[in-house]
Amino acid sequence: MKILIKNGRLIDPANGRDGDYDLLIEKGKVQAVDRRGRISGSGVQNAKILDAQNSVVAPGFMDMHVHFREPGFEYKETLETGCQSAAAGGFTSVAVMPNTDPVNDNRSVTDYILKKARAQGIVNVYVIGAITRQSQGQKLTDMGELREAGVIAFSDDGRPVMNSELMRRAFEYSRMFGLPCIQHSEMLDLTRGGCMNEGRVSTELGLRGMPTEAEDIMIHRDIALLEKTGGRLHVAHI
Repeated sequence: MKILIKNGRLIDPANGRDGDYDLLIEKGKVQAVDRRGRISGSGVQNAKILDAQNSVVAPGFMDMHVHFREPGFEYKETLETGCQSAAAGGFTSVAVMPNTDPVNDNRSVTDYILKKARAQGIVNVYVIGAITRQSQGQKLTDMGELREAGVIAFSDDGRPVMNSELMRRAFEYSRMFGLPCIQHSEMLDLTRGGCMNEGRVSTELGLRGMPTEAEDIMIHRDIALLEKTGGRLHVAHI
């Protein structure tokens, strides 16, 4: 089957394209890319025409931080509904956080997610394993086992790892395995009970605010630990 996508704005970072281009696709592969109206001749005969006027044509997007919640919280989202939503929005790859029940802190949960996602075959699903057991910040997971099971990063999602020694060790494993730790950077002793950013408005409303320094302090700590360990870090939720 041939498909000719016309009149769209092509954004193709890998090849440095951003402009008005048409694309000819045959048997699932791009066969031709050229300026608007220049793809013609026998190659486009019998092609299905898709008019992409006022639309962006791009390689599939990736969302590296999704909450699909299966297993355990299927009433919020399942792998199937999450993947369908991703595909509908142009996302062909997603990385699922470990905020499931049970928490994805062991091989069996990782295996379950990967097996079910591959069977559905809707989008590419990558798995992020927990840094600490049950994401409770008390004891590291078996990060080596999780890596062997197929995780591509480690995170406790919205729960910051407050224990500096645990985070140091996590970064050491991060360096060893070549996988990043994804940290929710927040000093909870500064934000506990807060419901909005600290500032003039929070004072006027009489609400407890959360100072920006709560992020700054943890990011500074983690950078210092990175310099010592050579680990890898992605700071989430800024």
